[in-house]
Order: sequence, then structure tokens, then C-alpha cells
Amino acid sequence: MSEQEQDFNSFQEHLERIFKDLEDGVFITADEIGDLRYACGLPSPVKPNPVLKAVFNDFSTIFRNSQ
Repeated sequence: MSEQEQDFNSFQEHLERIFKDLEDGVFITADEIGDLRYACGLPSPVKPNPVLKAVFNDFSTIFRNSQ
């Protein structure tokens, strides 16, 4: 069995554990949600960077008040 096949089988087992947890009512982690999104071909949600958000808010305040 090739390394790629082993990786695929390992990921498939990981997904099966996630679905079992969901069926049992166990909360899954953000990483597990990301793995499900990846397996379904969905993009990862864009998470705002708090530092960049603060910078943009500062610029907005500066330039809004200067006009």
C-alpha cells in the first residue's frame, strides 16, 4: 500500500470518528469542522485577523474624522 493510500485511509477513519461523535451528540472541534468542510470540497470560512481588524478600525476613525 502506498503512502498516499495510507493517508487517505487514515483521513477516512478520522472522518468516520467525527461522524460517530456527531451521531452520539458529542460536540466537535473547529479543526474537525474544517476537516469535514475539506472533505466536502467546501472552502474554509474566512476568519478575521483581530490585529488587522484593529488597524482598519483605526484608519477608519482617523480618515473619517479628518474630512
